[in-house]
Amino acid sequence: MPRAITSLVIHCTATPNNRWTTVDDIDKWHRDRGFKRTAEALARQNPHLLAIGYHRIIYTNGAAATGRANWEVGAHAQGANANSLGIALVGTDRYTLAQWDSLAQLVRFLCDQYRIPLEPADTKHPHVLRGVLGHRDVPGTRKTCPGFDVRAWLLRGMTPTPDQIIEA
Repeated sequence: MPRAITSLVIHCTATPNNRWTTVDDIDKWHRDRGFKRTAEALARQNPHLLAIGYHRIIYTNGAAATGRANWEVGAHAQGANANSLGIALVGTDRYTLAQWDSLAQLVRFLCDQYRIPLEPADTKHPHVLRGVLGHRDVPGTRKTCPGFDVRAWLLRGMTPTPDQIIEA
């Protein structure tokens, strides 16, 4: 039975801005933290990624790599994994225009595909998060990830501020 996906959680890889980091690097970090994917998941998608917690990773050139399958529960936002998809931007707090464009396109696509409201998630009533939020906005989380205010980004029409853009 497919799982109900009601939110998108945006992350960063907490790596130096504009430094190339691969999905394989992230998989190793998640494996070191004890994350695991099921045998069924490994058989169906990306069998070489044993532990990746995110569903998509956006590289500095704007390309989006897959991690976990959308039907697979993520390991990216404790307390919010069951009904969310995790998207990680490579970097910490400044991203290339290609990354920003890719993020906006991916968020629009996934919100449309899963009928997720293209608006900030209401975190004051977190019993079921609906919408888009940053990892730092997940109730009970003490993180600065993704290094920018997702709510403000959404309310600006998914446009970054100049200080959030890094040259490729």
